Amino acid sequence: MDRVSTGVPGVDTMLGGGLIPARPYVVSGPTGSGKTIFAMHFLAAGLARGEAGLMVTLDEPPSEVKANVTAFGWNLDRLKILDATPDIKAHKRQRSVIDVGTTLDVRDMEQVGEIRQSSQIRALEVSIHGVQKMLKQEFFQRIEKSKERYKRIVVDSLTALKMFTMQGEDSRIMIQSFLRFLSELEATTVIVSERLNPKILETEFFLSRGEVRFHKWLDGNVIRRAASIEKFRGSAFDDRIRPMTLSNTGMTVDPQGSVATSGGRLARLGEAYLEQRIAEEVSTVIESVLKLIEDAHKLHIAVPDVEHALSRAMLQLQRRNYQKALKAALHAQSVLRERLEHAAKGPPPPPPTVAPPPPGGRR
Repeated sequence: MDRVSTGVPGVDTMLGGGLIPARPYVVSGPTGSGKTIFAMHFLAAGLARGEAGLMVTLDEPPSEVKANVTAFGWNLDRLKILDATPDIKAHKRQRSVIDVGTTLDVRDMEQVGEIRQSSQIRALEVSIHGVQKMLKQEFFQRIEKSKERYKRIVVDSLTALKMFTMQGEDSRIMIQSFLRFLSELEATTVIVSERLNPKILETEFFLSRGEVRFHKWLDGNVIRRAASIEKFRGSAFDDRIRPMTLSNTGMTVDPQGSVATSGGRLARLGEAYLEQRIAEEVSTVIESVLKLIEDAHKLHIAVPDVEHALSRAMLQLQRRNYQKALKAALHAQSVLRERLEHAAKGPPPPPPTVAPPPPGGRR
């Protein structure tokens, strides 16, 4: 199977050679754990192979991104950077939600100057619909102009959208639609995200095809870091937590090393990993139901009751009620398969008609 290098050899080894291409993945971890650095390694590896890369920045303006990358000595001049942070013009319009698709700003990294600092403007909201619209516009404009597709995309970060614009039931639907859109682009996508609530498994974590998680903790007076593969669909992978370091050359992961930490901390890491595996089993069933729903829609089979049951399953999953989530998802899966099987067999033949006896009885 072809693989896409992450740009970090140790992580590639843990993944069995790299990422499976044309799929969306999540990079997670606490603040300062190395998520954005990993994403830049991923883009730099693509540029080194002559692959077009696009970075969508939502947290930091391009000027800050460029300054941070320069510190590592990387040459990312050919990287396209799409600015989805609120700009000065949008700020002057006094709008609480910005349709970034109307203010498309894509440039090479080398063209990024001292535009602004994020602290110079107050935080405004950017809609995920606007980001999706902007991505689609830029993606297909590039194909039209250069006949070349973006092979690698980074979205940094989805956390900003979750914090400011998406609440409640609608957020799950929007993120689900966004990840489906990214899959349809057939580019390998890295989505930087952070769990805002450790008690809730957000939608992108169980709909993404894999998750690379970075850990950071204080051991005495030393900050320790580690990397783990929380899930990776379609391939075997190293499920151990491996030590990771950051330096002036970027990120290094030791695929043969072991994490030395206190028993309590290690136990918490192990519990989180086990919970992720259970959640993955539930989410696999949910994803199967989503595909079956698409098949039903194509055949014009009404499934509103199944969609409602699936929403309940997703809600229970987010609340970490795994047994209830699995029960609801399996029931929806069973009902859908039965309906699709009936549709495949076609309508039942009409009952045979029996001629009424002639008047006057038998002859």
